[in-house]
Amino acid sequence: MFKISNPEINSLTNIKYKELKNKEKLEEYSFSNESINLDKNVEIKVCKFNGIVFDEVSIKFGNFEDIEFINCDLSNVNFMDCSFFRVKFENCKLFGTNFVDSDFDNVVIKDCMCNLTNIAGLKIQNTKIINSNFKESRLMSCNLKNVIIEDVNFSNSDIISTPLKDIDLSSSNIDNIKVDLNSIKGAVISFQQSMDLIGLLGVKIKD
Repeated sequence: MFKISNPEINSLTNIKYKELKNKEKLEEYSFSNESINLDKNVEIKVCKFNGIVFDEVSIKFGNFEDIEFINCDLSNVNFMDCSFFRVKFENCKLFGTNFVDSDFDNVVIKDCMCNLTNIAGLKIQNTKIINSNFKESRLMSCNLKNVIIEDVNFSNSDIISTPLKDIDLSSSNIDNIKVDLNSIKGAVISFQQSMDLIGLLGVKIKD
């Protein structure tokens, strides 16, 4: 079993975002209960965000390392070609959030609402997604390695060109997903789920 490393967060300075002069690099800060409009070229290391509402923004080539997002709202934020290393999202809202051509490494998503999330071209490794809602989301051309998925709602989602070999989906909701045969091949599913997906083989079940 692979190990997922937690964010390495030690002593942090409590501060309000509006008080910062340099907003392109945030390091060793703790923010709580405010609205933040991140700089589009931001680099964030060793920080904690608690109860933060992030204004809709497009971030390209951003670097996020050793970060905790707790009770935050990151809905409709666009992350393009961003890197997430040792990052934790817990009890967060990510409605319609875009992770386009980004990298996840040692990331935990727990108890999050991720409906309508766009996950395209995302490279995911050493990551755990647990008890979260990805209903009506879109996973396209993603690369998954060492990924744990537990009790996740993927209902009505599109999973295209995203190989799920050896990924255990048996505890998750995959009702009405649109998935291609190459993506679902080798995934671990329950007996009931197999009945829902058998149509991919081009056969019909006769009572």
